[in-house]
Amino acid sequence: MSPAKAGWTVLIAAGVVCLFMALGFSLGKGISGNSRLSADQEYLTLQGELIQLNTRVENIQNNLEAVAQREERAFMAAADMNINFSRMTDKFTAGNSGTDIFRYIDDIELRMLLCERLVYAEQIAYDSLAVLLVDKADQLRHTPSIWPVNGIFVSDFGARIDPFTGAVRYHKGIDISANTGTSIFAPADGTVTFCGWGGGWGLNLVIKHSNTLSTRFAHCSGIDVAVGQSVQRGDLIARVGSTGRSVGPHVHYEVLRNGVQVDPEDFIIRAGSAEAAF
Repeated sequence: MSPAKAGWTVLIAAGVVCLFMALGFSLGKGISGNSRLSADQEYLTLQGELIQLNTRVENIQNNLEAVAQREERAFMAAADMNINFSRMTDKFTAGNSGTDIFRYIDDIELRMLLCERLVYAEQIAYDSLAVLLVDKADQLRHTPSIWPVNGIFVSDFGARIDPFTGAVRYHKGIDISANTGTSIFAPADGTVTFCGWGGGWGLNLVIKHSNTLSTRFAHCSGIDVAVGQSVQRGDLIARVGSTGRSVGPHVHYEVLRNGVQVDPEDFIIRAGSAEAAF
């Protein structure tokens, strides 16, 4: 090979090497640039997702705080969670949003902690409320609230003219007229404590509903329960009659609070001025 051809061969080879080096450098620079671009895009995407997550957690916290404000203070005090959350919450502003991604993470973590505390407080509050409602429901089941018989209201509680003597006498119950044998129903849950004859009441029975409330049903023609028997509201307990001091078939109905007769109409849910609600 002549020196001239050898020189041209070396020059061409050097050019090819330089070309490959340039291509390699350009390709590497492009990959590096794309990597940096991809990292920036991922950072912005992550930041946007954290902003959305922070907004959702903040909305949940605000809703929980609104619910908590409706709870009785006693519930919150009992749960030892009477906290001023406004002092513990760092609200984001337009000035710091997007400047520090770790600020979002810290804020979301704090909000989650507050939400957990609020949820715990609500659980305690609703558990307490459930206990109160169960107790109230039991109390209502043992409170006379219905007419004991489907009949006609004929005499109310209080002073009235005695049908036997014509004198003013205090009537300690109400009278409901009905045909002999008409069913008499328990006005509330309770336990039968007396069945038998008793002076002017004739054949009568007494139901104890609670430590303070009892009911009496007098002038019966028959009794369908026994002493010690548990009854529920609406159970058949006796039949209308005219036994004892009576001028016609009816039930004399009394409500006793701590052993003293009170007006039964204060307990009865009335459907009409002279009709039974049952």
